[in-house]
Amino acid sequence: MTKVMRMLAGGGLAAVFGVMLLGFSGAFSAHEARAESPPNPPSRFAGSVLVDGAAPPAGTSIEARVGSATCGVTTTFNASGQSRYTIDVPALDPGATPNCGTDGATVTFLIGGKQAAQTGSWANYKLTELNLTYTTPPTPTPAASASPSPTPKPPATGSGTVGSSDSSLSWTFAALGLGALAFGVGGAVVARKRS
Repeated sequence: MTKVMRMLAGGGLAAVFGVMLLGFSGAFSAHEARAESPPNPPSRFAGSVLVDGAAPPAGTSIEARVGSATCGVTTTFNASGQSRYTIDVPALDPGATPNCGTDGATVTFLIGGKQAAQTGSWANYKLTELNLTYTTPPTPTPAASASPSPTPKPPATGSGTVGSSDSSLSWTFAALGLGALAFGVGGAVVARKRS
């Protein structure tokens, strides 16, 4: 133990500390180099927007999703009498945009919170022209009944008197109860005589 103490006192501690600092500096510089690398470019989608066959007002929100992750939001604008949009869907980046674009991933779109009928395929090497539409589903109408439903009858409640089968059941329970009481009293008397 004294050899170790002499080594640490003679500069060994400084050497160990220096090696640790050198290791930490390498870890931090590798992290900085990774942070400075450029991100992958986004996939860009553009096109017209129709809701129930008509152009929605300018400023209607358009949301792009990959799976359940929101990967871009924009609003519509009017150009040449059409409602249009342009949106960039970023590439997968674990720190900034997890679960977003990877090559070939399906991109779904929401128009004002309602899912468009069209989907796109994520590809950051081309502009994807995709016209979006949403049609409100028809409201089902209730079917008219041909005849009114019958009125239910109230249940039969009986006459309120105990029938013969109920009476015999009552007597059976009374007899069992009295037998149990007699057995208990008899047991108590026997126990008292023994003591």
